[in-house]
Amino acid sequence: MWGIFLESVVVFKNYMGFHENGYLAGIYLFALLYLWLTEKDKHRRTFFVYVPTLILFMFFCPLFRKVFVRLMEDGETYYRLLWLLQMSLVSAYGLLKLCGRHRRIGLAIICVAIIACGNYVYDSQYITKAENVYHLPQDVIDIVDLIEPEEGRITALVPADLIYYVRQYSTNIELPYGRQALIARWEFHHDLYDVMEESEVIDTDALVELAREYPCAYIVLKENRKTTVPLTQHGFILYERVGNYLIYQDTQVIKAEFASN
Repeated sequence: MWGIFLESVVVFKNYMGFHENGYLAGIYLFALLYLWLTEKDKHRRTFFVYVPTLILFMFFCPLFRKVFVRLMEDGETYYRLLWLLQMSLVSAYGLLKLCGRHRRIGLAIICVAIIACGNYVYDSQYITKAENVYHLPQDVIDIVDLIEPEEGRITALVPADLIYYVRQYSTNIELPYGRQALIARWEFHHDLYDVMEESEVIDTDALVELAREYPCAYIVLKENRKTTVPLTQHGFILYERVGNYLIYQDTQVIKAEFASN
């Protein structure tokens, strides 16, 4: 049990940013403690004091964590319980209450303190300038717009780096496999994924055979991706080129779907 508790402590520290400074977490915990000592209104006390405290208690409780992991079958999402803490609301209410009647001056001081204790998010390596209103790579939008049918759905095989974005942009493009294939700890195995991603040179014969089982009307490959033989030798045509991606259309699948309709 002690080991499980220590794991929860590590998750809490990572979530709160203690590896950088943890000042914002300190502000939140200070505000929560202050409200414990001063808040008298029953309804506000329930929302701003009891609920966050109960969530923290459950989060650090080893027994609760064991039940959570067993039911969800995924301990990696345990940190999401901390989303329920409503750090911004509790911190804002607690600090403004602390200011009493001097709320204007207090608000200015609080804003300065939060800015000084935080980090400039746009310096993060994970944030890039949006290319469009969808906040998705423009290549993905262009690819989907080209292959998406006016009615119904089609199946397309795309490189692993596009899977997340295609799913976000359109539900009319079905994929042979999704996010589960990209998370190593889930140990998900898929023959088509192995052929597509696990070798330096794609076995074209195996790729086409497996893709047609779904059937995939389109196969998208990176321009520099090597294959044993060109897809065009298996009834595919080079449908379009978008950025560094080549879109191949399986004429055999397209004809079969057209005939069925």
